[in-house]
Amino acid sequence: MKFYDALEFVFLSFRGEKFKTIMSSLGIIIGVAAIVVMLSVGEGLITGVSGVFSDMDLNMVQVIPGGFDESGFGRPMKAAILDDKDVSMLEGVVGVESVSPRTQYYGIFSMLFRDDESSVGIIAITPSKEPDLSRSIEAGRFLLDSDRNSAVLGYDIANKMFDMPINPGSHIIIENTMTHDTFDYRVVGVLKDSEQMSILGGSSNSAIYVTHASMKSIIDIEDYSYTTINVWVEDEDKVPETIVRMEKALQRTNKNEQFTIFDQGSILESITELLNMVKYGLGGIGAIALAVGGIGIINVMMLTVTERIKEIGIMKAVGANKGDIRTLFLIESGILGLVSGLIGVSLGGGLAYLISVLGDFPSTVTMMSILIGLSFGVITSVVAGVYPASRAARLDPVEALRAE
Repeated sequence: MKFYDALEFVFLSFRGEKFKTIMSSLGIIIGVAAIVVMLSVGEGLITGVSGVFSDMDLNMVQVIPGGFDESGFGRPMKAAILDDKDVSMLEGVVGVESVSPRTQYYGIFSMLFRDDESSVGIIAITPSKEPDLSRSIEAGRFLLDSDRNSAVLGYDIANKMFDMPINPGSHIIIENTMTHDTFDYRVVGVLKDSEQMSILGGSSNSAIYVTHASMKSIIDIEDYSYTTINVWVEDEDKVPETIVRMEKALQRTNKNEQFTIFDQGSILESITELLNMVKYGLGGIGAIALAVGGIGIINVMMLTVTERIKEIGIMKAVGANKGDIRTLFLIESGILGLVSGLIGVSLGGGLAYLISVLGDFPSTVTMMSILIGLSFGVITSVVAGVYPASRAARLDPVEALRAE
């Protein structure tokens, strides 16, 4: 049997039994649409996360005191006290570009401005070691290493926290809520509104920046130390090997004390891997609907074989062999899957876009999602048609011609 003749026979069958064809294709359409929507939502999540962190310094790692031992029991160890010796040690590590120690506290300070009071977070820095932050000044100037009672405000604190915007030259009062000591500060600068955020350090919009000398006076602690040390690596591709060298260097100054080094790039990779698992898990849920559609095709194709027994007998009587009959029914199920898959892909893409617009939810339809959905639809249909096609091919022509 020629392929063209088989196609003509299949399309005549579809045309003669439109309702049954539509009903058998609904399962495939819904299943393919579900796969495309689920994969698109998962891909949208990954794209959204990547977009949020696209401007991150992936060559920045962060050292913090504390951690757990490696015995498998997760016992906390004595936290390292990070100080200037550690900063000097890290600056001497091969592959390190710059080192910036920070001390930050949240929840123990409040800020008073024109009789309004609000809880704030304060970050102490070494201004000369913060070139990126110094370039983010919108108004006024950045801190100097010699500043003692000067502060730079994040954009949200200066413009959104109080009824009136706070401009350079304004005076604010910082209170240590634990000791109730108050300190007068002059605002010397305001940072730009920053959309960039760090997995490790948050956004600069919601922090007050002072010098370490200033922080020492307001927290009133004799043994002052750094809560974090930010380290920028020269080559982003060499972050892992540079971290190994950093660990060895810090172990020399912190014997029997624990510290942890966080790598932003690795954290982002872990998040992306998790979202990929979510994406394909959602696609698997859609595949269940597609499997149900495949069962429907088996039922319809079995009914088709039963209805065409006499027709099959005539075809065998005029020379069609088992392979011709099997091919005919497989072509029919394959075309049904292809057409249903194309409709399902279009429907799924439209639904994904609708979810994105109406729900303000990230959704990205990719070519991979389309190909996966379409492939699953065609494969499911063809597999579902194998048994009915084999049964039709095995029919005895004499018995088939006798059928009513």
